[in-house]
Amino acid sequence: MNANIVHRLTLTTTILALVAFVSGCATAQKPALPGKIYHIGLVWLKEPGNSEQRQMIVAAAHAFAREIPEVKFLSVGQTLPSQSPYVNDSFDVCVVMQFADKAAMERYNQHPVHQKAAHEAFLPLSKKILFYDFISE
Repeated sequence: MNANIVHRLTLTTTILALVAFVSGCATAQKPALPGKIYHIGLVWLKEPGNSEQRQMIVAAAHAFAREIPEVKFLSVGQTLPSQSPYVNDSFDVCVVMQFADKAAMERYNQHPVHQKAAHEAFLPLSKKILFYDFISE
């Protein structure tokens, strides 16, 4: 076989494999199942921008996912600065959790790990905390 043909065939196969891989990655994410409970918390620190205090909140939130079985998903991080008038970027930390149902969220609220984090990290370090809960559709 001609070396030029082999090179083209190899290049075409590689490109097709990459396209298949990339398109598979793009469609891998699926919407949440209906009926799941999401708990979103926004935290404003008493000392805005204090990285040590922010890290204490983040560490406490990560403990929820490790130690509280009702927490099915957790994402925690800092604000993403924005110039958009539709984006509130004034908070220091955001926590997003998913629960199977309302009863699971109520068990999480009573769990000793959550209670300890609330009294030792969240409440003492925060000047304001807002929570938003919703059911996915």
